[in-house]
Amino acid sequence: MEEEERLTTTEAFEAMRSFLAQFNQREAPEDRKVIDLLLSWTEIKADGVTSDPAQWDDWEHSIDDACARLSSTPDP
Repeated sequence: MEEEERLTTTEAFEAMRSFLAQFNQREAPEDRKVIDLLLSWTEIKADGVTSDPAQWDDWEHSIDDACARLSSTPDP
């Protein structure tokens, strides 16, 4: 079986941001406000911290939740 590719926490975060940005571009301009705000809050600055530091804490909690959920669900 082929080994699954693993991303770092930061790489996964940037992948999530890219996914949201692409999704948002397909939305009508009047429907983009919420995701635009989320993207601005989650931008990683030069010092490695998100524009809104609480967003990184939320991300880490989301990773923990997802890993717990996936580890308790059998593979299809």
